Amino acid sequence: MMQTQSTHMEQNVEFQQSFSPLLMQANHILSLSQTELEAAIGEAIEENPALELDDCVVCPVCGRRTGGEPCASCRSRPPEPPTVTRSDETMPRIETEYRAPSTADPDFDPMTLIASATDVREQILESALATLGDTLERAIALILVDAIDERGFLSLEIDEIAAESGASLELVERVLRTIQEMAPPGVGARSLQESLLLQIDYLLAEGIHVPDVVKPIVEDHLESLGSKRIARIARALDVEPEEVEAAQAFIRDQLTPHPLQSHQSATWTAPSSGGHVVPDVVVSIEGDQLWIEVPNAIYDRLHTDEFYRAIAKPDAAKKQTDVVDPASVDHETVSHAKAQVARAQQFIWAVRQRKQTLLRVAEYVCAYQEAYIRGDARGLRPLTRSEVANALGVHESTCSRAVAGKFIMLPSRKVIPMSDLFAASLSIKHVIQQIISDECATGNALSDAQISDRLHDHGIRIARRTVAKYRSQMHILPSTIR
Repeated sequence: MMQTQSTHMEQNVEFQQSFSPLLMQANHILSLSQTELEAAIGEAIEENPALELDDCVVCPVCGRRTGGEPCASCRSRPPEPPTVTRSDETMPRIETEYRAPSTADPDFDPMTLIASATDVREQILESALATLGDTLERAIALILVDAIDERGFLSLEIDEIAAESGASLELVERVLRTIQEMAPPGVGARSLQESLLLQIDYLLAEGIHVPDVVKPIVEDHLESLGSKRIARIARALDVEPEEVEAAQAFIRDQLTPHPLQSHQSATWTAPSSGGHVVPDVVVSIEGDQLWIEVPNAIYDRLHTDEFYRAIAKPDAAKKQTDVVDPASVDHETVSHAKAQVARAQQFIWAVRQRKQTLLRVAEYVCAYQEAYIRGDARGLRPLTRSEVANALGVHESTCSRAVAGKFIMLPSRKVIPMSDLFAASLSIKHVIQQIISDECATGNALSDAQISDRLHDHGIRIARRTVAKYRSQMHILPSTIR
C-alpha cells in the first residue's frame, strides 16, 4: 500500500525599505544653493573621471546658453506694473519718503541695513511662522526657537514655556512638534534620546533602511550602549551581538549628538554666502500668462564620458572600434568603469531631479501668488510649506529644501528669495502696520520698543530689534521722522 505525500508550498511577499544613498544624495543636492550646486558639480567631476560637463557660454545673469552676453529675457525692459485697484478689504500701505533726521534716532539700527546670511534658527522660525496660523501658536514658536541652544537642544522646560506664554502644555507640545518637523533632524529635542529618535523617524520617512534593533536600543538601552555592554543589550533584545554591533555602527555613522552643528543642518536652510546671487527660477510674462522656468543650462550640460561608457559596455564597444578596443580591456578595468559610470549617472539623475522639484514648487507657488508676481505689493497671500507639500504630494522637508537658499527673478527683473513668497511673518507685519496706522490717527509716533509692548498685548512676543527689522522691510521710517 502506497501513501501519497503532498507538498504544500506557500509564497509570502514581504516589502522592506532598503538603504538608498541615491535618495540621500538627491536630498542633499536639492538643499544646495545655485552657487553651492556648481561647486558640488566641480568636486564630483574632479573625483569621477566618468562625469563630464560640456563647455558652453552662458548668460551671466541666469545661466542660459548664450553667446556670452545677457540673454533676451534678462536684458529686456521690465514690463510696466499693472494698475492695482484698491479695495476696502486691503490694508493700505504706508507710503514714506526718506529724509535725513535732524537728531540722532534711538530707533535707527544701522545693522538692519547690512545683508548677511540667515542663521539656521532664524530659518526654522521663519518656516514655523509660515506654517502656524494662530497668534498664540506663533508666540509659543518664538519662545521655543529662542530656547534652542547651540547644539540644537531645547534649553527650557515645556512647563516654563507654557507658563510664560499662558498656553496649555498640549498646545506647547503641538507647536514644538511643528518646529521639530521644520528643523534639521533632531533639532528642538529635549534630550539626546529624543533627538536620536527624531533622526531615526526622519530617515525612515525618507525611505532609508534602519536596522530593526536601532530604535529599541535608543529607546531602552542607550546608557548601556554608551558603556559598550553589547552582550547585555543582545540578551535583553534576544538578538545576536553582531546585530547590536551593526546597530551601534549605524548610530555612530548616521546619527549625531549635536544636530544643529552637523553638516546637514548647515545646508538645511542656509543660503549661499556668496556675494553674487544667481536666480534659480525665472518668471516672465508673455501675453497674459506667467512662464516659469529653471533656466540654468548646467542641468543639461552634465553627461557621462564616452570613453568610460565604451569600457563599461564591451559589447557595445565592438561596434565602436574607434573609441576602444574590447580585446585590450580586462575584467578589472570593466568593473572599475562600470562603477564610475554608475556613480556619474546617479549624480546626473540627482541634479536633474533637483530641477524638476524646483520647477514643480515654483509653478505652484507662483500660481498661488500670481497677484504679487505681477506687481501688486499687497497681493501676497499667506502660504505655508506644508500646504505646498500636500498639494504636490511630497514630504514637507522636500518642500523646505526646495525653497531654502533659492532665489527667483520676477518679471520686473527683481531677484528675491523664494521664501519671501511664503509670506512668513505676514500676520505679524500686518499687526505692526495696523499699530502704526492707528498711531497716525492719534498723532502719536510710537517707538519700536512701544510697538513691541503693543504686540505683547496681541500675544506676539518679539524684541525691539525684530520690530525694527520688520518695520525696515515694510519701508516704514523710525518714529522720530514719521
